[in-house]
Amino acid sequence: MDEIGQKLRDARIQKGYTIDDLQQITKIQKRYLIAIEEGNFDALPGDFYVRAFIKQYADTVGLDGDALLTQFQQDIPEPQPQEYAAQSVENKTRATRAEEASPVNRLRRYLPQIAIAATVVVAVIVIYVIMLVYQSGPKQTIPTDSESVAVSSKRSTSKTSKSSTSSKTSKTSAASSSSKTAEKSSKKSTKKSSKLDISVADANGATQAVTLKNLPKTGNKLTLGATGATAWISVIVNGSTTWQGSLTSGNSQEVTLPDNVTTFQVRSGNATATTIKLNGQSVDISKGTSIVRTITFTADATESEGSQE
Repeated sequence: MDEIGQKLRDARIQKGYTIDDLQQITKIQKRYLIAIEEGNFDALPGDFYVRAFIKQYADTVGLDGDALLTQFQQDIPEPQPQEYAAQSVENKTRATRAEEASPVNRLRRYLPQIAIAATVVVAVIVIYVIMLVYQSGPKQTIPTDSESVAVSSKRSTSKTSKSSTSSKTSKTSAASSSSKTAEKSSKKSTKKSSKLDISVADANGATQAVTLKNLPKTGNKLTLGATGATAWISVIVNGSTTWQGSLTSGNSQEVTLPDNVTTFQVRSGNATATTIKLNGQSVDISKGTSIVRTITFTADATESEGSQE
């Protein structure tokens, strides 16, 4: 048994895990876990899997997988370029990015803006035509009788004055009512837009993405718990672990996030038994079957800028 295998085995025993427990948590075959502890890397399916399995083993038993790979890099085989390229997520998503960048897809993204602009132009044209038709209507004939003109003028002046006063009162009342309605609408809109919105994507293997809208700048708190089984959980912010530990069924742990945080991660060694709440709202991570899982939370930058305004 080499040094890295001994270190992993000691950490597993300290956690109270058997090889069978570790197989259940990591979904790595038992014979590969034994081969890692014995330093028999040739028994693994490939050099790429040696590093991947060691990192997953280390993270599950509470060690820093990246630091362990760096410390024992001279003892761990490097994956061949062809093997790494075959496993690379970049290659798998290249076709998707090329499709999204096509001219047709770009045009589809701008179709709503084009439709709105066309509607505005048509409305302006219709209003302009109506105004032309109204202005070109028949003009009023001027009476020839001077007395009739004078009497009519006095009556017209009186009516105009009353009409003007009534119109001013009506406009003032309408403006006041409109202002109050707009103020109420603005308050309701502000309340709705400031509510935290949590969107959880389906798990992709051992990873899962969570998008946050209207995340407050300060006072954010995570509440971590376990149901039905024990779960080892850690919280990572800006690459540093702010809390980690094992929670038994029914217990919970509250973690306060730093101010102005925009992204953070929750890693669980038993995701199916893990519960997460952010600022009192439940985060549903049930859309996945992987037991060992890293959940990445990311605040929506567009929403954050809108809430600051």
